[in-house]
Amino acid sequence: MRKRLATDAYRVTFLGGLFLLLTGCVVEPQGRGEIGSVAPDYSAVMLAGDPFDLADYRGEVVLLNIWATWCPPCRQEMPHLQILHEAFAEDGLRVVGVSIDASGADRMVQQFLDELGVDFMVARDPADQVSGTFGAYGVPLTVLIDRQGVVQWRHLGPVTSTDERLRSAIQSAL
Repeated sequence: MRKRLATDAYRVTFLGGLFLLLTGCVVEPQGRGEIGSVAPDYSAVMLAGDPFDLADYRGEVVLLNIWATWCPPCRQEMPHLQILHEAFAEDGLRVVGVSIDASGADRMVQQFLDELGVDFMVARDPADQVSGTFGAYGVPLTVLIDRQGVVQWRHLGPVTSTDERLRSAIQSAL
């Protein structure tokens, strides 16, 4: 009898947790960079030490990517972001990576970028404020912001340079 009660309690706990997971815990928070909203204010420090303020890029199209060196899908997508940077930079696209690697990891981040041949702008956010600001519940998260500062596209998970929806969104924003 005691074993059956423990099993039933486990089932109730499991099903309750599953219910919460499926009905609300993975929904992106409202007001945090969802499509159609004005991108939230965000600032950080560039890897080179210069300040970065997203508001300074109003009037330009920004592809903001939140990533970390310890994230295998982030490593997978970096060459694709570089291709997009090279393909659309002359048209006005600014690809900005935001590394959420821990404080003191600047050298490791730079080595990661060098190894992958990445030369687009990279900001550092060891406190990971960017995830809360943009409602990211995982990495990588990529957000396309148009010239008026409005989020036009976002994607959780790795992006590819051949994704027609992304390329179309970029071209529309440009």
